[in-house]
Amino acid sequence: MDERRPDKPAKSVYLHIGAPAAGTAFLHRALWGNRRRLADAGVCYPIAGPQEHFGAVMDLREMSWGGRRDPSWDGAWERMAERARDWDGPAVVFSQGLLAGATERQVERAVASLEPAEVHVVFATRDLGWQLILDWQEQIRHAHTITFERFVDDLVKRGIDAPEPYGEMFWGQHDPVRVLAAWESAVPKERVHVLTIPPPGGPAGVPWDRFREVTGIGGGVCDTDGIPADEPLSAVDAELLRRLNERIGPALGEDYERVVREHLVDRARAAGDGRTRMRLPARHAEWAAAKTREITASLRASGYAVAGDLAELTTSREPGPGLLPGDVPDELIATASVGVVAHLLAELAAADERIGLAHLHSELAGVRENLRELIETAADPSPALQRAARRATGRRGR
Repeated sequence: MDERRPDKPAKSVYLHIGAPAAGTAFLHRALWGNRRRLADAGVCYPIAGPQEHFGAVMDLREMSWGGRRDPSWDGAWERMAERARDWDGPAVVFSQGLLAGATERQVERAVASLEPAEVHVVFATRDLGWQLILDWQEQIRHAHTITFERFVDDLVKRGIDAPEPYGEMFWGQHDPVRVLAAWESAVPKERVHVLTIPPPGGPAGVPWDRFREVTGIGGGVCDTDGIPADEPLSAVDAELLRRLNERIGPALGEDYERVVREHLVDRARAAGDGRTRMRLPARHAEWAAAKTREITASLRASGYAVAGDLAELTTSREPGPGLLPGDVPDELIATASVGVVAHLLAELAAADERIGLAHLHSELAGVRENLRELIETAADPSPALQRAARRATGRRGR
């Protein structure tokens, strides 16, 4: 007999739905890397593989990606939801920024699949100027070639009707008023949480601490040391990446995004050249500040729970001094290109050494097999021993 109180849910499920490029990559790495620690603390991260969260949302939203759909995505949302329903602990946490673009029908399906748990929604946001910069950088990491100036011009002038896929992907996933209106159709507003994020360059642990506050994860549960923060690319590295998209993206095909992530984006973040940070086009700086104030006022009046301070959204203003990618001198692009080439050559040399060692290990395995056969046949009468010896010495029988 189930003796749980009927008026108290068995557990709470926290759906971190975005916004994309608002600290989501760090959260995914932190949750996946600490999934066992979380489970020991009673918190389930219902993901069986490091990218399953993506497939689950592709399934829920019935989407393809890059013009194709992976068969493994079919049923991925329900598999995740089943793990959440079966969890005996008090809390479940799921994170995927593309949930921000779910329709009301998809929201209803998502929430219903997790019942009877009490579903909470967490949406992270920062001031609009930085969100425009970071979302453009996210687009070029996925092989797009649009210039930053054109990207911002279209989003400012045409809003959600900007050319595909940018209008719907930005305003449909980064505008908290629009996004949370869809989720409020199935989740009471007192269970809708807005998490504010300071501008890049601030204390690295602030977004994570606020996320823990919302979801109830204890301060000592997770180990986040060594997990890189989601820092923006410099103007130089961002423009170099955009040009590479134009020149070699089509040649590498499906491998391009992986190569870029492992050998360019991570290297560029590690370099951290703050002298060439990106900024907004001057003609849109005041517009971004005014639009951020408008969004903040709506959030303040909404009644949503806030983790952080809504004032952070309006006081950070535009990103300040910096370069537009289109204004980066060719000399800086050339210097950055040399750094990329040097890095890739070092990686190639290391890969060649690994291949050589693998070949050596293969040959040694053959020697070990010959020795094993000699040992096994040593006690046998000839002619088996003689045949084994001939094989080992390369001699043939007469």
